[in-house]
Amino acid sequence: MNIAGLLFLILTQFIVGRGLIQLLKLQMRPVFLVCFSMLSGVALFSFLPFILELLHISITTGSVGASIGVLTLGFAIPLIGVVKNFKFPGFKDFKAPAIYEYPFLVIFGLLMFLSIWRNFFYPPKARDMLSGPEVMAELALKEKHIINSLFTIDLQSTNNYLKPPFITSLQIIYKMFVQPFGQTWLSIIFVNFIVIAYTLLKEKLHPILACFALLYFFAMPEVFGYSYLMLFDYSNMVYLFCGFYFLNQHFETKRVNEFGFAVFFFAIATYVRTETLILVGMTIPLILFNNYKDKLPLVKSLMRVGLLMLVPFIVYFVCMNIFVKYFIPIHYDVSADINKNLGDVSFFLNRLSDISSKLIFDDIGKIYYGYFVYMFLIVFIADLIFFRKYSKEAVTMMYGIVLVYVGLAFISYLLPLADLMHTTKRGLFKMFPLMLLYYRNSGLLLKITEVINKWEMGISSGPSGPSRVSTQTARPAAAAVPGRKK
Repeated sequence: MNIAGLLFLILTQFIVGRGLIQLLKLQMRPVFLVCFSMLSGVALFSFLPFILELLHISITTGSVGASIGVLTLGFAIPLIGVVKNFKFPGFKDFKAPAIYEYPFLVIFGLLMFLSIWRNFFYPPKARDMLSGPEVMAELALKEKHIINSLFTIDLQSTNNYLKPPFITSLQIIYKMFVQPFGQTWLSIIFVNFIVIAYTLLKEKLHPILACFALLYFFAMPEVFGYSYLMLFDYSNMVYLFCGFYFLNQHFETKRVNEFGFAVFFFAIATYVRTETLILVGMTIPLILFNNYKDKLPLVKSLMRVGLLMLVPFIVYFVCMNIFVKYFIPIHYDVSADINKNLGDVSFFLNRLSDISSKLIFDDIGKIYYGYFVYMFLIVFIADLIFFRKYSKEAVTMMYGIVLVYVGLAFISYLLPLADLMHTTKRGLFKMFPLMLLYYRNSGLLLKITEVINKWEMGISSGPSGPSRVSTQTARPAAAAVPGRKK
């Protein structure tokens, strides 16, 4: 592995992502600033070889390196003022993990190390990669173009070469600068997502509850497997989650810049898997409802909805109607895959039923997803019976969960090639981070957090009053504005 090349990419991706956040004038705590910068940087880097191909520029170490330099310098300009006025935040706001967190952190660390090691040590081996993006990337290094001799092979038995060039582009960059297998970019996405999820859970929940929730997430064999089995679905899950998170931040703070960041992440999720555009479109009722409650003028509301759909659609259009249609030498008409009998909705209803009966709640669902969904349903039903008060974030996440469930069935109805045991099975990944975000708003879990905090305060106080330990172990039941500087 070329350690210098990896450090170069990590640094430049951070600068690019940090510059984007600065352009949008977003304020975040340091941990979120680093993680969302990295996720944004990786996403923007994934366009570089793709753009070079669209411009008919040879893909070489020089051209890719130059494009990285131009992108980094462009996004570094907004950071000039930040660097001049930078003050080290220090450790006054840092809280060391409580002693009962360390066993969980060790387990999380070992699992993350396992995923990172497999990405480093083993070559890509997923069938969809070896008949599409991975081969395109490997040949691009030799032939200097994404459109290469792969297309001299009979590819009628697969459509993997028609997927967006998100993975192909990142593989080209990481093969050039890091190691022959590429893939390290997936570990960067994985690690930053896990840190974000854990930090968000701990903002409102007691660390023990946050640790158990994340442990159940790790324990889903299928989801964890795709943190090192390179395919589109894990990245798609992460970027759609980021979109929903910042969409909810916009609902709570009314800041347009957070809406803009949500649109960016929705566009990246569409770039990873183009059918995500349908799910993005299904968020429109939620946005219109919140805009109506906030008494936003109709024109402004429609402008935001237009922006939400325009940016992801541009990404979709460039991938499918320009790159696939005019660059790939094999003719492909997406309309040929659309259901010819849309008047018959029985397929849609059957797929809705099959997702539950043949996938989630079937014995095979436990093999794929463990007991994560069951745990969520227990918490949700308890909230429904005993608490029945939902925060804005909880409502947004519930909407997103239902949207993914219904949306995947609708995608299968429109595109029958989206089968249950492959496309839908992995598409369900998108629900699980939204369930994690629901947990931190659960009335039941917040009540348990309050009880544990009071118990801890009583144990640590003693007859002489609160001890120093109590200020370290006690956690608030809720944060005023999640993820933002206080």
